[in-house]
Amino acid sequence: MKSIIALIAAAACFSIALPVQAGGISNELLLSSAWCTFTYNKTTGYSNTTRVRFNKNGTYGTGGRAEGSTSGKYGSYSSQNDTSGGGRWKVNKGELYISQGRSELAHVNTVVKRNSSGYPIILADGVEYSQCK
Repeated sequence: MKSIIALIAAAACFSIALPVQAGGISNELLLSSAWCTFTYNKTTGYSNTTRVRFNKNGTYGTGGRAEGSTSGKYGSYSSQNDTSGGGRWKVNKGELYISQGRSELAHVNTVVKRNSSGYPIILADGVEYSQCK
């Protein structure tokens, strides 16, 4: 469940030590755009992208893609895997609570900070999310 929120760190949007606020989540911030995360493993050549869209009605949807390729003794192999999901969300006193599907809402440890261009970065349970382009 917590990996759902782990989606916002575009490779070009690294975060630096600018204003940081524990919690600090607001409905307006989450609804301002879709939120994305990107990871790349240079050893394996595989990448993972996740996109989360928060809706005004208290639901959210996620989509993700993992892809890569490898070569070996018997040739090359490419793979791609798409995922989707969703659930409910709520902000209470600057803290985010989410659920997968219809399960109970659970607290997500969040920190809001800004990247070098001043755009918000959400660090949620150790995963960075940035606004999707």
